[in-house]
Amino acid sequence: MAFSPIPATMKAWTYSRPGPHRKVLSLIEVPTPPLPTGSQLLFKVAYAGIDPSNTDVMRILPSLLVRKNAIPGNEFSGTIMARGPDAPDHFAVGCKVLCVPPNDVILRGRGPFCEYICLDSKTSAIALVPEGLTMEEASCIGQCGIMAMLIHKHGKLHQGNGYRILVNGASGGCGSMFVQAAVAIGAKEVVGVCSAPNAEFVLGLGASRAIDYRTNTPLHEYLAKEYGTRPFDFVLDTIGEQELYTRSPGFLKENGAFLNIGNYAHGRFWMLVYVILNIFWPWWLGGTPRKFIIFAPRRDPELMVRLMGLVHDEKIKVHIEKVFAFEELCDALDLGDTKRVRGKMVLRVCGD
Repeated sequence: MAFSPIPATMKAWTYSRPGPHRKVLSLIEVPTPPLPTGSQLLFKVAYAGIDPSNTDVMRILPSLLVRKNAIPGNEFSGTIMARGPDAPDHFAVGCKVLCVPPNDVILRGRGPFCEYICLDSKTSAIALVPEGLTMEEASCIGQCGIMAMLIHKHGKLHQGNGYRILVNGASGGCGSMFVQAAVAIGAKEVVGVCSAPNAEFVLGLGASRAIDYRTNTPLHEYLAKEYGTRPFDFVLDTIGEQELYTRSPGFLKENGAFLNIGNYAHGRFWMLVYVILNIFWPWWLGGTPRKFIIFAPRRDPELMVRLMGLVHDEKIKVHIEKVFAFEELCDALDLGDTKRVRGKMVLRVCGD
């Protein structure tokens, strides 16, 4: 069943070879996806969230895996324009939704930096836009929100844990979501590491304290001095500072956990090397005597339900740094590559 006439072609940002976004991206006309079958849904994209991983995929994906006119992007908000006969009844034509497609769809270049996108409702994390959430906010809350839920799951941070938690990179997309989620499920204290201009923002998320990493350097020495006698139960590093982990015994409890989700500090290659060392190098041979956790992000529909519950209860909100016009995607990706974004950025595709 269709909502309104669907055009034969649409505008989309595409690339056909790996490389820097300024060199490989083009805004062109491509065929609109066909009408959905089975459990698929066809969406008109309103806004799309922008993330540093967008440029990572374009740069590192091997040439053989890049399809012609691949479309980047990994989350969006939009309107259901048509539905297959087996799609869930609550996803009706005309509904406003937010969606995080599965990893394989993103890697195959079928992302939402385009006017229309067709996805399988069984494999995508989809939710109706809650009351009080704008379409701009809905477009960029799903991916980092699910990551925040996954961090709690893999870190075994149960409800009412009463933990003392350190978040390195607390003002970024995932960091800001995790700070709010940690407070929502009962952390006793959440300390955020960020730059001085972002301190007020991090405190507004619910953090007990904000530490300026530029003033208090080396950070691990400062943390050991301040928290050596009252160490943290859990550390989340969204930046990927290897030295922060190797020196964590100075401020992390012996039975505590260190979770890394970042690769900003050293790049993907060295992150991979460090992850292997951190997981397999035993403490009795000189390894770090603290539990190291890393996991692959995934689009989990069940965690989306949990996230929407926290959004409904106003325990998690999203901060948007800037909304870019559809034609300004490369400018937005430039800003994202600086790793200096407070919260999230949004691309206006078709709008409300």
